[in-house]
Amino acid sequence: MARRLTLYERLKPEIKEALISNMAEYESTITDIIELLSNETFYSNLKISDISSLYTFSDIELIKVTAWDFKYGDNILISKDYE
Repeated sequence: MARRLTLYERLKPEIKEALISNMAEYESTITDIIELLSNETFYSNLKISDISSLYTFSDIELIKVTAWDFKYGDNILISKDYE
């Protein structure tokens, strides 16, 4: 049986790049976000505060995020391996 990818492994490249670009200024917070996503495989297990932090430090404009994106992470996760 194939192992499930972690949420960090499934993050779209532009989201990872945005997180890393904020590392110098917010190292502790970005490290915590990466660690959390590296240890989780299901988006539904994240708390709202986790998702909010991810969006904030990935420079995602919340005004452009739909309720569907926020609930399921479709705008930030690669879903190819899970369809």
